[in-house]
Amino acid sequence: MSTAALNPTDIQAFTAEDFSPPDAFVNFCSNGGQPLDSIIGGKRVPGSMNAAIDVINPGTKEVLARVAEMGYDEVNLAVECGYQAYHRGWKNTSVEERAALILKLVELFERDKDVFLACEILNGGKVSELAEGDMGVVRGSAEYFVGIARKALFGDSEVTLVGKSMNAYTHVEPWGVVAGIIPWNYPVVLTAWFMMPALMAGNCIIIKPSEETPLSALYLAKLAEEAGFPAGVINVLPGRGELTGKFISEHPGIRYISFTGSPGVGQAILQAADKHGTRVKREMGGNGSAIVCADADPELVARMIGRNVNQHYGQTCSTIHRVFAERSVFDDFLQASEVFFKELVIGNQAERGTQLGPVINSRQPQRIMEGIAFAKAKGADAILEGGHTLVPGHDGYYLKPTLLRSPAGSNCNPSEVFHAFVNVQPVDSVEQALQFANNTLYGLGSSVWTKDLELGQRIAKQFRDGTGQVNCHNTVADGIPYAGQGISGGPGGGVSCADTLRDYLQTKAIYISEYPG
Repeated sequence: MSTAALNPTDIQAFTAEDFSPPDAFVNFCSNGGQPLDSIIGGKRVPGSMNAAIDVINPGTKEVLARVAEMGYDEVNLAVECGYQAYHRGWKNTSVEERAALILKLVELFERDKDVFLACEILNGGKVSELAEGDMGVVRGSAEYFVGIARKALFGDSEVTLVGKSMNAYTHVEPWGVVAGIIPWNYPVVLTAWFMMPALMAGNCIIIKPSEETPLSALYLAKLAEEAGFPAGVINVLPGRGELTGKFISEHPGIRYISFTGSPGVGQAILQAADKHGTRVKREMGGNGSAIVCADADPELVARMIGRNVNQHYGQTCSTIHRVFAERSVFDDFLQASEVFFKELVIGNQAERGTQLGPVINSRQPQRIMEGIAFAKAKGADAILEGGHTLVPGHDGYYLKPTLLRSPAGSNCNPSEVFHAFVNVQPVDSVEQALQFANNTLYGLGSSVWTKDLELGQRIAKQFRDGTGQVNCHNTVADGIPYAGQGISGGPGGGVSCADTLRDYLQTKAIYISEYPG
């Protein structure tokens, strides 16, 4: 449906349906009263640290499961098991053999989709409409990278004459053992974006899920065994970033790391990995902007931007936190935005009608409140104050949305806030808006909203972001790279594109000369 055909009131925030966990999820989490172990070399490994992490429902603070935390010994064991599987034959499997296993895993994922929905809704805090959308990413990513791998060059290239009696060719092969450090906001999606290209390239993998949301990765490892993956090809090590993640980044046997998270942690991983030459690709959040042009319908666009601002309650990496609206539409846009955010139904994420559920943990509210205080100290006026709120019957981490108005050009929210938090500024022109939008160290995704598609594309190309969007936001598609600039990411091919598969391959140059005798 084109935006011209939409009635503004048709545009609503992502919304929950009632959800109850299936027995398979409950039984998996209870685990006979014992903490869930890591999966290393096809075996359940309880870990040597004798420590367990409570995995909670952020909407109720209920402990869903306890998960054993992995230390250096388990990281080292996972690397050893990964290389054993790699050299035993995984590196020499054909593309079709790898594809068959991955597609079988996808079938099992879809069979047990309700378990993964429970992981995303009850543990991750998502509303069902958004969680259901995440489920489709797994098959889409698998089928895309199977197709890319079928066209890719593996092994030896054609021989080229490079000098008198000297030939050369390239040899393409997997790195060996690679690791994915996955954040808590989109665990199913980001695990798929890591594992599908890494496995199709022929690597063995270590998945380090967030300590907040480790359940889906652990259950996926269980399904990988059922699908027939050789032991050691897929290893899952839960634990905190400052321990398990640190040990992964410092291990010289891990040849490539894919990280999604905060800039500070990403820089620390890069520095640790660089000591032994491990390649690192990073996606480190954003401080997304939107430009609203004078020709835009302010009510329509306010609701479309509002839906994107509130996607997973603003806990999405390229969430719009800064809006720059031309003065002729500014007042109407701000008023319509206020209406949209006031309409949001705050509640438990598993109850029908909820649109703004809990943030992930006890630390996030403090971060959000600091962002509000900083903006107000810099001159922002609170249209909607935000802050803590109560949801009857549920002891969770609930906050109200925040809508701010600030003077043109003021830098009232220089950091990623990660909530339904948006700061709106008036501008005199789209050129001025672009200048303000690019005044940030981040660079993941921004958008421009206009009926003039030529103008929109011209502006989108000038964003200091990896993704520029016209009349849309939070947009990803297989075959189109999703990556950041500035402190938001790099290097590497981003995700969901042909270059992503190449990230998980190394190319060697081979020269052959006649024996000099």
